[in-house]
Amino acid sequence: MTTMRPIRETIPMDEAKALLMESASPLERVERISVRDAADRVLASPAISTIDVPPFDRAAMDGYAVIAEDTFGTGRYDAKVLHCVEQIHTGAVASRTLSRGECIEIATGAPVPDGADAVVMVEETEKSGATDVRVFTPVYPGQHVGRRGSDIAAGQTVLPSGIALNPSRVGVLAAIGLVDIDVYAKPRVAILSTGNEIVEPGQPLQPGQIYDINRFTLASIIHAHGGVAMNGATVPDNLPDLLNAIESAAAADIIIFSGGSSVGERDLIMDALQQAGDVIFHGIAVKPGKPTILGKVADTPVLGMPGNPTSCLSNAYLLVVPLLRRMARLPEYVPHTVRVPLARRVVSTTGRHQFYTVRVSDGAAEPAFKGSGDITSMAHADGYIEIPAQTDIVEAGEIVDVKLF
Repeated sequence: MTTMRPIRETIPMDEAKALLMESASPLERVERISVRDAADRVLASPAISTIDVPPFDRAAMDGYAVIAEDTFGTGRYDAKVLHCVEQIHTGAVASRTLSRGECIEIATGAPVPDGADAVVMVEETEKSGATDVRVFTPVYPGQHVGRRGSDIAAGQTVLPSGIALNPSRVGVLAAIGLVDIDVYAKPRVAILSTGNEIVEPGQPLQPGQIYDINRFTLASIIHAHGGVAMNGATVPDNLPDLLNAIESAAAADIIIFSGGSSVGERDLIMDALQQAGDVIFHGIAVKPGKPTILGKVADTPVLGMPGNPTSCLSNAYLLVVPLLRRMARLPEYVPHTVRVPLARRVVSTTGRHQFYTVRVSDGAAEPAFKGSGDITSMAHADGYIEIPAQTDIVEAGEIVDVKLF
């Protein structure tokens, strides 16, 4: 019969993170996707333009395309009069070449007609009769004209391999006419909830049962940080089923167990990892989330997360997010931080790095932590503060850095 096995030694959070990051490498798998789906993906090959952008000289202002020399010497009280021979809008081209003494009315973005070399803003002109236009200011060649290739030249590498695609970078891909691109694959993460008491939401609860929370919070974290959640069936608290679950998740890039990482007689993740692979550490000097396991099966990192919802989710922010983003080749995640005074005194546990949830209200950080088993410790919080292991008290009024969710 398995008995309680207390965690006698823990490692610091920084050491745990370092070991975690060493346990996995950025994925090499590549897939081809539509540019429509490219946001937040990582480019796997350079994007090289085959065209000039813009592909023609275009008007940068609404006004009149002119031969600049025709406007030299003009002024507010000595206007030059030009004959307007045509009007062009975006998507259309002029039907003739501009000659001296002429102008063509032009919309912003429309191609500058042959013969013209500048655009006079409409605000600096006045119509005179049916076809004449008075020009009140001179322009120099190239003024108010966006030159062909001034943004992107044909043959230019517009985005390098390995860059994360934000909306503006997706816009660059569209600007050079790409339809499909090669991107690095998203890490596949198998989420395996353990426990005879765990029930899928929507099912009736029997005495002693609770709904599965961690599978959903973990899946949300994974989705937000570049991964694909692979939800498996709930695994009973016995060694054969745990070993079968590890084997069935062989296609995953990361395996995460929720529950079974603590010290009770049914907390068997340690035993399963020792049989199927290797244990790297068991126990982190952090609160909440001390009973956390890191192991490897073949080349796949396996995390055993605490079953308590707040412990599981806080360790997901601290551990899963950096691991996932490393494997997905995404930049390091830096949460938005606000500096505010602490509303009430907080007593911490010396020797354990604490992840402490707070609400930001009336310009101060109000403690929101209730207990590691209470999901509302997170749900009713705006973010968290980190209390170093050597700190036992944070006094009211002390300025703290709140990392916002």
